[in-house]
Amino acid sequence: MQSSVKEEKGLKRKLEFVIPVQRVESCFEKTYQKIQKKAKMPGFRQGKIPLKTLKQTYKGHAHEAVMDDLFRSFYPQVLAENKIHPAGPPTLLHLDLQENKACKFLIEVEVHPHIKVENYTNLELKKQEINITETEVAETLEKLRQSCAKFEEVSNANPLKKGDFFTVNLEGFVKSNNQKKINYSNLLLQAGENTIAPGFDNHLIGLNCNESRKFDFEFPKNHPNPEIAGVNLHIKVQLTGFKNKQLPELDDELAKRFKLKTLEELKTKIKEDLKKNLDQKAKEEMENNVIKQLMEKNPVQLPESLIQEQKQKLKDNARKRLEEYKMPKAEQETFFQEKDTVFEQEAKESLHSSYLMKQLIQDLKMKVTKEDIQKSLQESFPTKKPEEMEKELKKGKYWDNFVFNLTRKKVISHLIEKANIT
Repeated sequence: MQSSVKEEKGLKRKLEFVIPVQRVESCFEKTYQKIQKKAKMPGFRQGKIPLKTLKQTYKGHAHEAVMDDLFRSFYPQVLAENKIHPAGPPTLLHLDLQENKACKFLIEVEVHPHIKVENYTNLELKKQEINITETEVAETLEKLRQSCAKFEEVSNANPLKKGDFFTVNLEGFVKSNNQKKINYSNLLLQAGENTIAPGFDNHLIGLNCNESRKFDFEFPKNHPNPEIAGVNLHIKVQLTGFKNKQLPELDDELAKRFKLKTLEELKTKIKEDLKKNLDQKAKEEMENNVIKQLMEKNPVQLPESLIQEQKQKLKDNARKRLEEYKMPKAEQETFFQEKDTVFEQEAKESLHSSYLMKQLIQDLKMKVTKEDIQKSLQESFPTKKPEEMEKELKKGKYWDNFVFNLTRKKVISHLIEKANIT
């Protein structure tokens, strides 16, 4: 077999290879023999169809089978001879395949870029000062207090006004086909909070207990429930009762609900949790800044085939989430059209970052230890033994990705240690 690189342009390589006529003839002969054993044709017993007749009927099928067989047999050899490491599947540009003649393939492949990571030490990073104020503690404490509120049924002869707590039976139907989209029974709301949607409560003010009302309402396009976002529904609502909200006292009894002895202990725990959350956010922001600076200092030409592959993965994941929300197909397509450039940019950034990290792992000879893996498994999956989780990840073919991400974190930590932090 003869092979050569015909053209190089960016990350694309055009490869030509010629397969000797003897191998082509042998492949056609074996292919027709296989077809002859299984082929059925009126007037002939199975396996006894003359070769000339067989070729007239099955020439196209044989041609495809021979092409596939020859390509699978010689493609790896072509890559090895020309030292090509493809980033994606090849594209067939030209094929000259005939019986009793040498076969010529012309294909195009994309290769991985040559990566050289520079300027990764002395990155300029800023350390955030974490200060938890008493106001923040008090606000969080009040949220906890609100979460422990109790609601009691009360009689109220007055119409519903802003600030009242109340319950409703609520249904919403699509006007065009009467399809039910909303169905709540004794839903607890507070008038004026617009929990359903902005402006929705305006249609409820003035209702009396057990009174019903019908109205049309168009939900905003950015509504968190994609099934009703931007949809005009016919609403049927009945006010089923008024409620009185009772809040617990800010005392030691409140702390006991959270398995602490005193209110002061609860405040201390709140402060610790707030600081822990802010520390984690600050850490993530610093790690993201490291990646951002690396990409700015080390531009990389990315294979288009991998960009599209990564983009499709992102879109597939997004589609699963939208289908969980039961977003109609037509609205899904509109969403993907509007967000197409966003998905492409995310795909490029993901690939860019991955290439740089893989090269740095190699350059820095960074490896994770058994202790690193054990610790990470315990932190990520606290309810399972590390050994069991390792087996599950390997069985599901997620292990390599897990180890890479763990090594990636180790590299980022190393870069932060070597950075100028002010």
